[in-house]
Amino acid sequence: MRTIFIIALIISTAANAKEDCSPAALDLNDSTAEETFFFTGTCHYRNEDYQSAVDQWESLSKLDSINEENEDLKIDVLNNLGYMKFFGFGTIKNQNQAVQYWRQAITLGHYEAEYHLCHAYADNEQSTYNISKAKKHCEKAHLIYKGMDDPDKSILSDIEMWMDRLN
Repeated sequence: MRTIFIIALIISTAANAKEDCSPAALDLNDSTAEETFFFTGTCHYRNEDYQSAVDQWESLSKLDSINEENEDLKIDVLNNLGYMKFFGFGTIKNQNQAVQYWRQAITLGHYEAEYHLCHAYADNEQSTYNISKAKKHCEKAHLIYKGMDDPDKSILSDIEMWMDRLN
């Protein structure tokens, strides 16, 4: 019986362990600033340390010069920051700033941000509720996800739910 308890304790402790998010632990010593900010932020997000994730991602979003091969990291970060700001994860809830992050991500080609704007404008419980903007972004998001070879069915279902509510 004692052996079972010890094994359970070891498994429980390992399951609750947080990943080390230092650049060295993530093997980022020779990485660019963009990669370091992105991957350490992502590690903090997985650890549910949302404030640290936001801090890292905001550092990346504020870089003036981005290595061309890492532009996609900044675009993903803009989408992530929109989500964090919209719902107030690790940061003060600021839905208007979230919308700005998503608009910037869309301009740079991020398709998931279109889905987030669909939700932000279509949900009448949110301060960003706007039927005409919702219809536009939900229609775009629907076209994007319907055109994918393997769309996320949960996202597609959400988009269709918002579209039904708007009609």
